[in-house]
Amino acid sequence: MAAEDQSLTGAGPASARIDALDALRGLAVLGIFVINIIGFSLPEIAFSNPKAAGGADALNYSLWTLSTVFVEGSMRGLFSLMFGAGVMLFTARALYPDGPIRIADLYYRRTIWLLLFGIIHALALLMPGDILQIYGMAGLVIFPFRILKSPTLIAIAAAILATLTLLTYFDEAPQTERGREALSLEAKAEAGQTLSPEDLDAVSAWREEVAGNWPEEDELKQEITNRTGDIATVYASNAETVVAYSDIVGLIWWTADAFMMMLIGMAFYRWRIITGERSARFYAMLAIGAYAIGLTLRIVAVMQRWEADFSPILWSWATFDQVARVATTLGHVGLFFLIWKWAASSLPLRALTAAGRMALSNYIGQTVIANLIFSGIGLGLYGSLDRAHVYLVMIAIWSFQLAFSLWWLARFRFGPLEWGWRCLTYWRRQPFRKAKAGADKGIAV
Repeated sequence: MAAEDQSLTGAGPASARIDALDALRGLAVLGIFVINIIGFSLPEIAFSNPKAAGGADALNYSLWTLSTVFVEGSMRGLFSLMFGAGVMLFTARALYPDGPIRIADLYYRRTIWLLLFGIIHALALLMPGDILQIYGMAGLVIFPFRILKSPTLIAIAAAILATLTLLTYFDEAPQTERGREALSLEAKAEAGQTLSPEDLDAVSAWREEVAGNWPEEDELKQEITNRTGDIATVYASNAETVVAYSDIVGLIWWTADAFMMMLIGMAFYRWRIITGERSARFYAMLAIGAYAIGLTLRIVAVMQRWEADFSPILWSWATFDQVARVATTLGHVGLFFLIWKWAASSLPLRALTAAGRMALSNYIGQTVIANLIFSGIGLGLYGSLDRAHVYLVMIAIWSFQLAFSLWWLARFRFGPLEWGWRCLTYWRRQPFRKAKAGADKGIAV
């Protein structure tokens, strides 16, 4: 290795690359598209109410239920774990003589570029739900925490989880109470009792609140028009959505959410959990224990939503959504590495490894492809397919990305956007094409 690489002016050695991390990252980048493609292809209400958009039959309802239980939030959780592990890999190079100052310079430069990528992704590439800017903000804060002991990292993550859960309770409890009161008043009115003006106002306000989960046909048509109109219309509606998603409270919430999982990722990296190095028995127990908590909470919450016909009332189990999301994410880690122990060299897992090494390129590539298919800048199919057909499109995009990732990395050291990110981080052109004798794979990020 050249001396200049040891002084941190270039990408890291091949030994820094851990295939297990890449494969799990590949699972995350494909899995997060299960949720994101709904935003690209269907009205926003399809996320929370499958009866309002996405197809009114058993297959489409089942697909919504399965994605909500197994995928919603947990793939984002995997990405956050990977980011935390990537911080540990990247900053481990501070052990070099000039490391402590130089690595901080590189780390913050790398993170600021990620934040800028996220803003460009959201506004220029039409992805209002971009997560890169959230990772960038959390990444700016998390650097000093890398030196803490693993139990301390987990304790801080647990405190954040408890805080987010408590805040959710304070948000859900008044809504549930308003709903119960409104239903009680409606029952009195149906029984022939006369309601006071205050009671009538309470019932009216509640009906208006519930109506948000059942948009009018005109509202759905307007949303479709905004997404399938001319370029000016598409960009204007996208910018409006980005602004709506970017309120201060929301940004703090999502940054804390990502930060919490990054801390767990740091600890799991130190404990060799997220690198696939623990025993098969360990991963089996992790999967069983985590799924027992996460999937139970999620199944109960989804059943409650079905029983309430997607009214906000009595969604009290949503209070535990963060607990369920974290537990489900950890269950995925256990199950994935249990499979990894048996089939690491198989073609599917090698393809996932390649996709994970190109996670940034694949994540942003999904946005570009989906917009060319569904938005007005492309084929304009937004709102014209049901959930099942959207997922067929998703599988086709997955297949392309897996095959392309294998093809690309057989010829180049990094994915195209990963290479650009490294050049900007190190502020010098990085090697791109693979040498015939075998290429340096670089640092996992």
